[in-house]
Amino acid sequence: MAGRGGGGYGGGGKDDGLPLLSDDRVGFHVQHQQHQPRGAQSSQLTKPLIYSLLVAIGPLMFGYTLGFTSPIGKVLESPSSEGGVGLSSDQNSLFGSIVNVGAMIGAILGGYLTDKIGRRGAIQVACLPFICGFLLVEFGKSAGMLIFGRVFSGIGVGLVSLAVPLYIAEISPPQYRGGLGSINQLAITIGILVCYAIGMGVKWRPLALIGAIMSGVLLAISFLLPRTPRWLMMHGHADEARASLRRLRSPDADIDTEMASIEESIEEAKRTAGSATIGDLFRGASGRAMVVAVCLMLFQQFSGINAVFFFCQSIFEDAGMSSPDVSALSASAVQVIVTMISCFLVDRAGRRALLMVAGIGMSASAAVLGYYFFEKTHDNAIAGPVALVAVLLYITFFSLGLGAIPWLMMSEIFPAQVRGMASSAAVLLNWSCSFTVTETFESMKSNLTEEGTFWFYSAVCAAGVMYVLLFAPETKGRTLEQIEAFFQGHRSASGGNDGAGSGVDLVKVTALLCLLAVGLVIAITSI
Repeated sequence: MAGRGGGGYGGGGKDDGLPLLSDDRVGFHVQHQQHQPRGAQSSQLTKPLIYSLLVAIGPLMFGYTLGFTSPIGKVLESPSSEGGVGLSSDQNSLFGSIVNVGAMIGAILGGYLTDKIGRRGAIQVACLPFICGFLLVEFGKSAGMLIFGRVFSGIGVGLVSLAVPLYIAEISPPQYRGGLGSINQLAITIGILVCYAIGMGVKWRPLALIGAIMSGVLLAISFLLPRTPRWLMMHGHADEARASLRRLRSPDADIDTEMASIEESIEEAKRTAGSATIGDLFRGASGRAMVVAVCLMLFQQFSGINAVFFFCQSIFEDAGMSSPDVSALSASAVQVIVTMISCFLVDRAGRRALLMVAGIGMSASAAVLGYYFFEKTHDNAIAGPVALVAVLLYITFFSLGLGAIPWLMMSEIFPAQVRGMASSAAVLLNWSCSFTVTETFESMKSNLTEEGTFWFYSAVCAAGVMYVLLFAPETKGRTLEQIEAFFQGHRSASGGNDGAGSGVDLVKVTALLCLLAVGLVIAITSI
């Protein structure tokens, strides 16, 4: 379906199932998994699922932190006698956006910590800035305390946005890694929804205290988590790695083959790369994987999701729903439901297919929103419900693919030797782009107009689809060692799999329906 891309990581051919490598070690491992009885495969899911759900409290706190400013609105600008602290409008805006800066710091620290003390250790460290940050907000009496509290919380966000996807990827069986990895994004959306819902019934200080308590719960639970076998092997703890893998798999699972695969991959990485350096991130297999990660992160952040949420309330009002709580809860609930569906689809349809479906749907929805603002500017406003449907469809498509999959693929594609540092660079880029989009949105809207802004985002989404189609590899059903071999240039690792898999028809149907929907909206509103 797709042509071969630059750097040797494009796909080609058609998916006939799980790919087998010519490399005997990895090929035998995947073949063995394919012929396991269904009950044995399901039993391999139980423990990784439990640990993934436990560690998902981290991304839940990520979402809770991002959602914290929405329910409190401009309360902080009120004097202390009215429950606020007297922030200026600029200080209140900074209180909301400064979390991005903290997340950048957390991303930088996370690369070192995930490699030095492990994925579990980095998650434990992340709990401390979360607790400190929410307590500073809870007891803050000045703008400085509140803003520092948000920076600390942001550091926690940056750490868990790196460490949790890596942890889940490294404990998951390959046939379930997509669904388990998507739990990360599902927890983020649940955290936002929980914060909105609780914020409707409590004041902002108790809301912050609840955040500190949940962070403490994560810290306590983290001591129950096993360390990842790959990190233990990378640091020479072979016996502990075997014990951890045995703990993660079913009692009757053949872990010898998986252990041999992990050990050989790490030994080969150590022989060829030695001690990883910053320069190694941009050379060879890591460099090719970095291009993919960077493009997916840019696709995610410049797709326009922030703009959609910015205009969400005004569009809901045009559709007859004046309550800001209703618009926030509705959009958040859609995210949770669709992300949950994505967890079940990602290991069936494939990463590439869902990314393309998401990009096509978002491009069409953003085009309709641009048309809505264009008509509104010229006093020919189309019906509010049309724009409302476009917003909800945009959020639906984002949650289906672009919300979770860039984080998921980031945790899958980097070689073990540089996985922590490389993922740190990708996460840093993501949060830098998030900060840039947030800070430049107003000037972009002034220069391009509202309709031009959404048409720009529509074009970005379309360009993202083309990139995925031509260059992005598929990681569905492959071991991390297979994916590493693929980026090292072993072309047989592609298994003749273009990655669209069973999602090819889904992509075609989505493209056709979106074209028809856009044409229908224009035709109806032109009458």
